[in-house]
Amino acid sequence: MDSFRSKHENQSTIRVLIANLTGVVAELITQALHQQPDIELLGAVRQWSEVNVLIGKVTILVIGVEDEVFSSELCLELLNNYPKLKILILKADSDEGMAYWLALHRQPMQVVSSHSLIESIRQIYSLSSF
Repeated sequence: MDSFRSKHENQSTIRVLIANLTGVVAELITQALHQQPDIELLGAVRQWSEVNVLIGKVTILVIGVEDEVFSSELCLELLNNYPKLKILILKADSDEGMAYWLALHRQPMQVVSSHSLIESIRQIYSLSSF
């Protein structure tokens, strides 16, 4: 753990906002993120108006979706306005996630535990925006 902390102490804080996740899943993710020294959880919101208020401070936006098909138009709009933003989409009905960053690059991943979610957040954060 000490080597992890020293590795991340010199890096910037990863500022995460959770949107559209509720119940036990939201609580588990919130607890897991609060335990990470390099991650600051800015909040968990349900309304897009709340996302718009905080989005300028966010490094990674985690969005929960319930539909089988997720339109990438929202991601495109957010990335056009915030090109350094990275977006992690979590499907409520599976253990899959999808990462988007600049120009809608897309990377499939498995998100099966809070540990793998945190590692996915760190991996997305380390990706180049350009």
